[in-house]
Amino acid sequence: MQRPTCTNIRLRATADAHVIFHAVNLGVLPMVLRRLDSEERRSIVPGSVFVWEERSPNTEATGLGIERWTDGIKWGPSRVRDDFLLYNEKDVDYDLDMCSEADRSQSPSGRTWGNPADHLVKQTYSVFVETPRGRRKWHMIAYFTQESLDYLRTIQDIPELARLQVPEGLYKKARLAKGRGRESEYSYDRQVTNVEDYGSHSGYPYTPYASHLAPSSPYMTGTPERQKVKTPDWRDSTDSSQSVARGPDTYLAPLSYLESIRQSRRHPLDEKALRSFRSR
Repeated sequence: MQRPTCTNIRLRATADAHVIFHAVNLGVLPMVLRRLDSEERRSIVPGSVFVWEERSPNTEATGLGIERWTDGIKWGPSRVRDDFLLYNEKDVDYDLDMCSEADRSQSPSGRTWGNPADHLVKQTYSVFVETPRGRRKWHMIAYFTQESLDYLRTIQDIPELARLQVPEGLYKKARLAKGRGRESEYSYDRQVTNVEDYGSHSGYPYTPYASHLAPSSPYMTGTPERQKVKTPDWRDSTDSSQSVARGPDTYLAPLSYLESIRQSRRHPLDEKALRSFRSR
């Protein structure tokens, strides 16, 4: 049976986590090498701490590392506290007609619920560390309850850990992604990179609306939504010899454009009336 990295201990700050990481690095404490089986999941109790290495493309050939952490417990959304991510154990929605009172008072991990202080809290922290095999990402998962904080030990209570000196900068915090969503209810998923906003999606570059309706001649004016050809106004039909000052928005349509306009066919009665004038 695979055992936790350490037991009966609580993490007060990231400095405590770095000490445990360093103890694993030195071989003082064991690393969890595979995902927990059902029996190991049921053995999770307050004070259990697990250190595991995230599987990467470089480790897949050797089979080392874990893709993601699963413990079989249903968790609520995450919240950040002092560089830790915390998750609260959620109640299970039981079918009241099918389950006994004893079943409903038991948590998914096999423990018995008495009050909210008995619910597990999952505390997670991740770092990058340089190893002889290259750069690796290590994760730490610690479990506790509010009630257990009064009796769980700290790093200073364990002589083998209290005297360890952690080299500065050896364990670099893995930054949390901005706008991080909630984790899976049943697992601790590895941290992800920032998600691009829809407006800046590289697959669909933003193009201003005006570029799709760019004017093909200087006579196209106005806003993109209202661009249209300005036809000459009857008040501008002055003699060309006269010098008339026109503003930048006053243009005459070119003759070639006017000649290309298709004339609508007159009503037969109009045609008959015009022919009667010509015959006189």
